Amino acid sequence: MNTMDRYGVLIVDDSSLMRQMAMALFEQDSQFFIAGTAKNGLDALDCIVEFRPDLVVIDVEMPEMDGLTALHFIMNHCPVPVVMLSSYTSEGSMQTIQAMRMGAADYFHKDILFQKPVNDLMTEEFLQRCKIAIKNGVHGFFGTVASSKEMAVKVLLEWINYSVKMEEDLRIAQQEFRKTLSQQNGMVFKFIEEQGRFLHTSCEGELLFRMGLKPEQIVDKELHDFYPAQIAEHHWIHYSKSWSQQRVIRYQTEWKSLSYLTVLRPVVRDGKVIEVMSLSVDITEQRRTEEHMNYLANHDQLTGLPNRKFFSEFLRQTLDQAQSASNSFAVLYVGLDHFKLINDTLGHDTGDWLLQIISRRLERSIQGRRRVARVGGDTYLLMLPLNSPEGIATTAEQILSIVKAPILLNGQEIHTSVSMGISRFPHDATEVESLIAAAEMAMYNAKEQASSSYQFYSRKMNERFHKRMELENHLRKAIENEELRLLYQPVVDSYTGQIVGLESLLRWHNPHLGHVPPSDFIPVAEETGLILEIGEWVLKEACKQNKIWQVAGLPKMFISVNLSSRQFNDSRLSRTIQQILEETELLPQYLELEITESMTMDVRVALDTLYELKKLGVQIAMDDFGTGYSSLGYLKDYPIDKMKIDQSFIKGLQHNQVNAAIVNTMIAMAHNLGLQVVAEGVETEEELHLLKDYGCGLLQGYYFSPPTDVERIVELITP
Repeated sequence: MNTMDRYGVLIVDDSSLMRQMAMALFEQDSQFFIAGTAKNGLDALDCIVEFRPDLVVIDVEMPEMDGLTALHFIMNHCPVPVVMLSSYTSEGSMQTIQAMRMGAADYFHKDILFQKPVNDLMTEEFLQRCKIAIKNGVHGFFGTVASSKEMAVKVLLEWINYSVKMEEDLRIAQQEFRKTLSQQNGMVFKFIEEQGRFLHTSCEGELLFRMGLKPEQIVDKELHDFYPAQIAEHHWIHYSKSWSQQRVIRYQTEWKSLSYLTVLRPVVRDGKVIEVMSLSVDITEQRRTEEHMNYLANHDQLTGLPNRKFFSEFLRQTLDQAQSASNSFAVLYVGLDHFKLINDTLGHDTGDWLLQIISRRLERSIQGRRRVARVGGDTYLLMLPLNSPEGIATTAEQILSIVKAPILLNGQEIHTSVSMGISRFPHDATEVESLIAAAEMAMYNAKEQASSSYQFYSRKMNERFHKRMELENHLRKAIENEELRLLYQPVVDSYTGQIVGLESLLRWHNPHLGHVPPSDFIPVAEETGLILEIGEWVLKEACKQNKIWQVAGLPKMFISVNLSSRQFNDSRLSRTIQQILEETELLPQYLELEITESMTMDVRVALDTLYELKKLGVQIAMDDFGTGYSSLGYLKDYPIDKMKIDQSFIKGLQHNQVNAAIVNTMIAMAHNLGLQVVAEGVETEEELHLLKDYGCGLLQGYYFSPPTDVERIVELITP
């Protein structure tokens, strides 16, 4: 009940948000207080009895018991002034009239009342009408002229409020539409159909001007009056569909370097199209982006060549055409030889530059851009529309020759080569992936045979390829399964005959594969990157064993470990070696690292790495000297301690005067550089005496001992 001039209000709405908004609205006026709230008509009846409010504000649309049903019960059982709220006033006045006839004091539109931003005039009017409803109390509107007029006035007033709101919303919507139309570089046409002609009745939008058109060229004109014939005909077809089929039509158009999307929307009245609205939006940038993304999805970013996805689809189309025409063609899988070594030693920038050059050479070699694709870091696919093995072989040899031409980098020549595998359709396979797989197998076979060569696919290669894959799979578990071990070969002082050092040599015995030669598994380890993990294991095992011998009281001597090119170019190498020396407690002077000439192709990088290693205190030896590419001009700058002459120069030394002269010169040069010299592969007493005469201080080979196990080494070095 009201106290003095304050009125209690019961708010009924199934939405808690709406209840809160209504409560906030009434709390603005000190004459009102919230007597209670309810979420449906059924709860409202209980609340009216409990709270005895002065006014009920109730939503028409609610679950369980809607507002009109609740109104009926309120008027019949506990009469109290009721103001109805609804969002559906726009659909007609029948709902309003029904509520008023049932006894509602007033009816208000929720969208007007709770609009954003808040309309203060509408809020004031609503609160004032609520006060009038309370003062008038509850009375019926059944049949009297006065009540009918009052009802009509209220309905008309509601319609006026709603119309004002609609006009304002329409004005705002039109402003937003024109703003968006401008932002999207769009345009809007309207057209009608007269005697088979489509005449435009209006036009506007930024896209119109981007096309170089003006409104006066469009209004009251046909398509052919302002578009070229081909574009006009393109639009006319869609205009006809929209007018006759009375449905929304979407299509794209390309004109004047512009791409735009058009949507036609018919305006239908009494089942007939009276007008069509045409909305066009500039999608030029979107199309360019899509084309660029499509290009990136189908091409290699470094070289610009098609990628495997594009090439496979091209090959599939070629295959379909070849089947229908009973033609044949060849697929070449091309892999660069020793690219990882070049990439590691000369740097990735040089490697990328080299790949770009090779790509252009391959394109020129077969004169067909779409027929060359880069499908991996250093691998390519080519398609040759040839059918005879002789013709394919001739082209393959031309490719090998073109690629082998020297490349000049900073005044230095770089020599490259490729290995190729060849498969033929339909001789070797009749499906795209099978053709590619066959060519890849043949390529790996070519690499095994010799660099800069090609091989045609044969069925026997399947077995060889699968053996290689099996080897790789087993190698990945070799450390975990403790299948790797080290053998040691003594290095002997040529004058005293004493063992002064040991070279550690890796061996692998697998339960399934048996003894696997290093020449088989080391290249696989290099290609897969497993060499880093294996190389770290070798370093740790060799250092640990040397420390064990020293602790046992055996003579202290150096132990040498061969580094792979990947290890040498690993930025973590120095840190890894330092950590291993600390863990095994081996002094650094008892560890010797062996590198090859090929690792020093990039002189700057090699020097940085070597000096970093020398800071640790380890020894460094240049292994297999005379077989690589190192420059003698830089040899004097390398911080190395020893030079190891490759065994190919030592074998049969006493019978080969050329080799004898070379070895003698190498030893003299090494001594002039302050280096120790180790001759590898010494097998006979004659070789021993000759090397001793040349002044070679350290010898290694089967004459002294083959690589042997720990137990035998202990026997050899025990005093």
